Amino acid sequence: MKRSRIPTLGPRVPTLDTRKVKPPEKRADPHYQTAEHQRWALQVKKRAGWRCEHVEDGVRCERSRANGDQMYADHVVEIRDDRSRALDLNNGACKCAEHNVRKGLQARADRMRS
Repeated sequence: MKRSRIPTLGPRVPTLDTRKVKPPEKRADPHYQTAEHQRWALQVKKRAGWRCEHVEDGVRCERSRANGDQMYADHVVEIRDDRSRALDLNNGACKCAEHNVRKGLQARADRMRS
């Protein structure tokens, strides 16, 4: 027996943005679009064997490209904190999505506290 779904209606009153000051549109740093950055990122990921380099309590993260996980080349010292180290291989670490986001949020929180 096939069940039919009851269609739902959207809200009759549209959502209204009442903020007096709207945040600026988020834009990626143009550095990330350069060929130099792409080469740097590839070298960082290859050096790590395409495996997350995050270590917690002495145990390295198990996520890797071989397991189907997305890997990111992360700047240890964020570009906005020290642009001169943007292409320094010693300033790069291969991270899985979770650890890359977690580290980025922590860096942002630290920056906002300063």
